[in-house]
Amino acid sequence: MAEEKRPPVPSYPRLMTETYLDLVESRKRYVQRIKSYERLGATWPGPRSIIDIFDNLIKTVKAEITKWVEQQPVYSGWMCDIKGIGPINAAQLITMAHYSRFPNPSKLWKYCGLAPVDGRIPKKRRGQKGVSFRLKAVVCYKIGWMGFIFKNSVYRSLFDDFSTSYKTRIYEDNPLNRVGDVLAEDYGKYKAGTVLDTQKASWLVKHGYERVKIKLKPVHAVKMALIKMVKIFLCHYWLVGRWLDGLPITSPWIIKYGGHGDIYPPMIDKPEPMVWPGWWEIQEALEEQLGRKLSVVVPKGVKVKEE
Repeated sequence: MAEEKRPPVPSYPRLMTETYLDLVESRKRYVQRIKSYERLGATWPGPRSIIDIFDNLIKTVKAEITKWVEQQPVYSGWMCDIKGIGPINAAQLITMAHYSRFPNPSKLWKYCGLAPVDGRIPKKRRGQKGVSFRLKAVVCYKIGWMGFIFKNSVYRSLFDDFSTSYKTRIYEDNPLNRVGDVLAEDYGKYKAGTVLDTQKASWLVKHGYERVKIKLKPVHAVKMALIKMVKIFLCHYWLVGRWLDGLPITSPWIIKYGGHGDIYPPMIDKPEPMVWPGWWEIQEALEEQLGRKLSVVVPKGVKVKEE
C-alpha cells in the first residue's frame, strides 16, 4: 500500500507570523462586538479584560517574531533601514517566499502573481496553482501601498515617477482591449476623454476604428505604477538576500536578454534616502557576468554614495 503523502510542516517563524495575524484579527472582532452592543444602547455582558489578554499575547508573539527576523541578514542588513516595512511584514515575505527558493527574480514575480500572462496580471481563480494571491496582497497592499506609499519611503519616489509616466503616456490599440481606459482623441460620436466600456468599444470597431489612441484611466495608472514599484523592490529583495547569504545571483531577464542597460539599485531611508551601500559590489558581480557596464538609475533626491 502506497504511503500517504503528508503536507510539509510549516516552519516555526511562519507559525508565529500566522499566530500574530490571527490574534490581531480576533482582537479586532472582539472590540467590534463590544461596540455593536454599545451602538444598540446595551451593556456588553462579557469581560473587557479579554482585550488586555489579547494585547499581552500580541506583544509576546511580536517580540518572538522580531527576535527571529532581526537575525535574518536581508532584514538586519537592508530592510530594517527602509520606512514602511516592519518586522511583521518582513517576516511574512521571508517565510512565505524566501529568496533561496527562486533561481531568478522572474520566478519570484510569478509566484507573487505579478508576472503578466498574455499581457495581463493574473486574477484569482478557483483551483489556480503556482501563484500565491495571499502573498500578492502582502507585497502590494501591506508593503507597497500601506508601507512605502503612506510612510513616504524612498521607494515612493519610484511610484511617483511611474505614475506620472503612465498617466501621460498614449497607447494605440484595439478598443476592445482597452475597456476602462480613456480616448485620447475624438473618434466618431465619442469625444476625447470618453471612458471606454464594452458597448462603446464595440461601436468603434463596428464603424472601422480598429485601433484608437487612448490614455490609461487614472486608477489604472496608479495600479500599474504600484505593481512596477513592488516588482523592483522584490528584485532588490532577491538580489540583496542571496548576496548576503552567499548564494549565486543573476541579472533580471529584461537586462540579460531584453537589451535594457538601466537598473534601479536597492535603496534605504536611514540615515537618509540613499542607495544601499552594499549595492556596488553586487553591480560589479552583475557586470562581470554580463560582460558590459550597467547604467544605474537613481531617483531624484536619493543620495548615490556615502561621503
